This record gives sequence, C-alpha cells and structure tokens, in this order.
Amino acid sequence: MGWIVGKKELEIVNLVHEHLEKVSTTLMSLKDLLEAYLSQQFDHIAELAEQVRDFEHEADVVRRKVENIMYSGAFLPNFRGDLLGIIEAADKVANKAEYVADVLEIERPHIPAFLHEEIKRLLDGSIETYNALKQAIKYLFEDLNRVVEFVDETEVKEHEVDGIERNLLRKIFSIQDISQGQKMHLKDLVRSIADIADRAEDCSDRVQVVSLKRRV
Repeated sequence: MGWIVGKKELEIVNLVHEHLEKVSTTLMSLKDLLEAYLSQQFDHIAELAEQVRDFEHEADVVRRKVENIMYSGAFLPNFRGDLLGIIEAADKVANKAEYVADVLEIERPHIPAFLHEEIKRLLDGSIETYNALKQAIKYLFEDLNRVVEFVDETEVKEHEVDGIERNLLRKIFSIQDISQGQKMHLKDLVRSIADIADRAEDCSDRVQVVSLKRRV
C-alpha cells in the first residue's frame, strides 16, 4: 500500500476506507429518501430518514476509532494532524446529508413537480462529487501520482453542481403561485443538497495539500 508500512498505520488506512464507505452509504440512503419523498411515498419517509441518521452515526463511530488510534501514536505528528483533518472534513459530507434528511422528514417542503428531475440531478451530482473525493483519498495511500486526477475531477463535478443549483434557484424565484416563505424553504433545501458537493470539494483541497507534502 505505497508508503504505508506499519501495522497500526495499515489499521488506520482500513478504517479510513471503512469511514468513506459509511459516508457513501449515508448518501445513497439520502437518495432513496429523496426519491420516496418526490414520489409522495410519505408512509416511508420517517423510516428512510432514520436510516440516513443511522448510517451517519455509523460513520461517526468509525471516525472516532480512527482518532483514538491516531492519538495512540500512529503516523508522525505532522501527518497525523493532516489525516485527521481529511477524515473530519469527509465526515461533514455525511453530516450535511443528515441535515437534508431532517429537512425532508420534519419540515416537509413543498417541491413543485417540474423541479423534481433537476433536484434529483442536483443530489446525483453531489454524490458524484463525493465519489471523486473518495478516489482521491484512496490514492493518497496507494499512488500519489493519481491523487491530482481525482482532486481535479472533484472540482469539475462540484462546478457542475453549482450550475444546477443556480438554475434551480432561478426557477424557484420565478414561480408566481407560491409564497416567498415557500421559496426560501426550497432555497434552503437546494442549497443544502449542493453543500454536500461543496464539502466534498473542501475535503479534496486538504487531500491535495497532503499529497504535495508527501512528495517533499
């Protein structure tokens, strides 16, 4: 596994990958929730939202395991802090997914039918942004030469999400037959889904810095 050789370090790397998969599962669970919500399958909303929270909690548990092992002395101190920063930033992706789940279950925003497909695209794009980040982190441990490829892909995907977000906001604020309060409610939902991609890109910036440090 590249430059990772110690037993404790290998354990941490495996846990980092486990954490990244838990975040992925959280995002896919949110996708199931959004699709059910848009299909008006309201009997399942509470259960699906709870699944998102459960997966986010599982990601938190794994993150804390990583922190505990790291503080016991794995890795050199300078890299230890960098890696903790990466996993904490990745964890914020799952946190935002949980927030979106809460908005859908608790606040129940009215989403006009003509926005449904574009909102699905927004979440899909955010998930794709995270998937690119996940690859960048994977190659941080396996092949530093490939990290930049997926950091760049993360940025491209996040930029695409920005475009979808702006288009949705334009449509929302052009609607004539809903209140300003409803528009602000929709704005919060759209911005929060797009924030998933923003947080993934923020994490990829950290990954890029660490990869450059490892080359020195």
